[in-house]
Amino acid sequence: MTSEKETYHIEIETEETLSYQPGAALGIMPFNSQEAVDEIIRLTGINSQKQIQTTKLTASVQELLHKHLNISYLLKSVVAQYAKITGHSIPDVRLGLLDLLRIYPVKGPDEFEQVIKILTGQSPRLYSVSSSLEAHGDTEIHITVAKSEFFIDDQKQNGLCSGYLSQFKEGEELEFYIQDAGHFKLPEPEKDIIMIGPGTGIAPFRSFLWERDATGAEGRNWLFFGDRNFISDFLYQSELIDFLKTGTLTHLDTAFSRDTVEKIYVQHKLKQKAQEVFYWLEGGASVYVCGTKDPMSRDVEETLLDIIQDEGRRSRTEAVSYLEEMELSGRYAKDVY
Repeated sequence: MTSEKETYHIEIETEETLSYQPGAALGIMPFNSQEAVDEIIRLTGINSQKQIQTTKLTASVQELLHKHLNISYLLKSVVAQYAKITGHSIPDVRLGLLDLLRIYPVKGPDEFEQVIKILTGQSPRLYSVSSSLEAHGDTEIHITVAKSEFFIDDQKQNGLCSGYLSQFKEGEELEFYIQDAGHFKLPEPEKDIIMIGPGTGIAPFRSFLWERDATGAEGRNWLFFGDRNFISDFLYQSELIDFLKTGTLTHLDTAFSRDTVEKIYVQHKLKQKAQEVFYWLEGGASVYVCGTKDPMSRDVEETLLDIIQDEGRRSRTEAVSYLEEMELSGRYAKDVY
């Protein structure tokens, strides 16, 4: 069976020594496709090597369009500014620069130069690190990337950064930086953890497990993982089975929503284990949730509140306070998007 979506495990080797903690994120600055840039330059007739000064830097047209400016999905405010410069009457829409130029062309290179100056800077995309310094060394770092796909006017589009990474070739160079783990980090080695991460939400938990395995941490580790299909979407299956065999992973509960008549998600598996989950919470376990904010993380939080209320014989207000206290003390952390 082939998965309905594309997910990539990407390993990046570095010349410099890395320093990061499990739970950190990798910030990647995606480059626009050279094909799109070449077509924009052809349509506008601008000199690709002409130096242009923007609010942040001075560089050639080629470099600005390829590396520094957002050309893929312009804000409505930028489209409105484009309309003002070119004199076209353009609806209140979001379009890529290439489509704009094809439908509402500029009058020439000078006019396009004005357009370049209104484009916003490219924004970095953050991905949870899925490797461990202790296990994988200090000159490589891993991420887990799902290729984002969406439709604009019935045309399938790829997410800029995930599309960029999916076409990455071995040996090519990548610009990135590391963002500290902040609140999303492992507790003391002897403490238990419950990890809830469907889909690519498993990324930081792979990092957690490798770290705890490599350092011989005594705390127990419980993972709730879910996706669409067992056969095609069980990310890192062999690694997780190995962690179960060695005891690094104490429990593994999975939910594959498309494999059953009634869709089963991670929150349902959590509810099924309510008594033991609460027992772990009472014993000081930390809970981590990673993945989509809506509806996954909200559904998981509601389930956690149900468990605290039912198993702990508390009112809803008391259950909310219980979870808030966990969050304030760093025992309940979310990395959701």
